[in-house]
Amino acid sequence: MTINPTTSSLGLTDFAHFPDFARECERNKIATKAQLQWWLRYRRENGLLASGAVVEKKINPSSKRPMLLIVRPRFIEWLTNSHTAAA
Repeated sequence: MTINPTTSSLGLTDFAHFPDFARECERNKIATKAQLQWWLRYRRENGLLASGAVVEKKINPSSKRPMLLIVRPRFIEWLTNSHTAAA
């Protein structure tokens, strides 16, 4: 489920910080904050990182944890196709 970045045009509104995205998902009854945290904890194993649905960005080189940005269209694609990756 790898996305070619050259075929997918993204804008700044396609990116969201995790807290904002979690509130948006809970408001729309897509997922709870706890579910999202679980998926993000295992982002390497479940394909979120490889699909480009999550971007890790360190604020500075000495940061221990990266800032996580959610790419909305790619997250939706991952969510709708993630059952095929588990099979």
